[in-house]
Amino acid sequence: DLIAHDMHPDYLSTRFATELGLPVIPVQHHHAHIASVLAEYKLDEKVIGVSFDGTGLGDDGNIWGSEFLVCDLAGYNRQAHLEYMPMPVGDMATREPWRMALSYLYRTYGRELMDLYMPFLRNLNLIRVEQVILAIETDLTCPLSSGARRLFDAAAALLDLCTFSSFHAEAPMRLENIVHPVTDQAYPFGEGKEISLAPAFRAMVDEVLGGVDVGLISTKFHNTVAGIILDGVKKISRESGIRTVALSGGTFQNRYLSSRVESGLQDARFSVLFPRQLPSNDGVIALGQLVIVAKKREKGDY
Repeated sequence: DLIAHDMHPDYLSTRFATELGLPVIPVQHHHAHIASVLAEYKLDEKVIGVSFDGTGLGDDGNIWGSEFLVCDLAGYNRQAHLEYMPMPVGDMATREPWRMALSYLYRTYGRELMDLYMPFLRNLNLIRVEQVILAIETDLTCPLSSGARRLFDAAAALLDLCTFSSFHAEAPMRLENIVHPVTDQAYPFGEGKEISLAPAFRAMVDEVLGGVDVGLISTKFHNTVAGIILDGVKKISRESGIRTVALSGGTFQNRYLSSRVESGLQDARFSVLFPRQLPSNDGVIALGQLVIVAKKREKGDY
């Protein structure tokens, strides 16, 4: 009777849905993530939804992936996100994490980044590095992304753990693998609706060049992301009065990050909805789309 599909017009599933000759309703990717958690817990109420992952088309035409939402099944309001970063040559950046590291370094240092002599740059073709810098400067084939996975890609490349990925999510996995939770220290970050990681990258660069153990840097990086999530939720809660938080997205497959976020929220007396029967990755998207469109049909909003 009715077809739910992702907002992205170029997805094979979207094209298939629009060719069936039935009414269709597009659903935003990160709204679907949070709706799947509500479905698992059999809830239909406003929650603070935190969806951190790699990619999902946003309302503004940019790539989302680090979303703080106030939402229920009927709709959502985007409250905050990581700042948009250029993805040099688009999807190529997902396979070559060094491109995202360069994007973050350029945002922080400009062309002076080449004077840093970062270890991960030493093994790269400098002509390709220059081409990426020019692409960023001229905004050529550099879609904007707030994706959390791109942030983890950049950090893994910065630590010279993974500059080229040989399988999906290799860079974040390698970054998590060297965490040794011996510290609660974290890096600074810029607060606001668009959360800046430039202060964190400046601190990480100083520590890499200073020879600090990469496992310690990775731990502090993870603590920083957890701190961003905790601070964001608390701010939204103060403004909205909502005390229930739903977490979803592939980034929460990171066990260290998810456990730190969940325990931090519980210590702050939030009710935390975390996927238990379902995965937190895109395996839940179809369910989220289903319950959102079912709610729209119930309300007659189609």
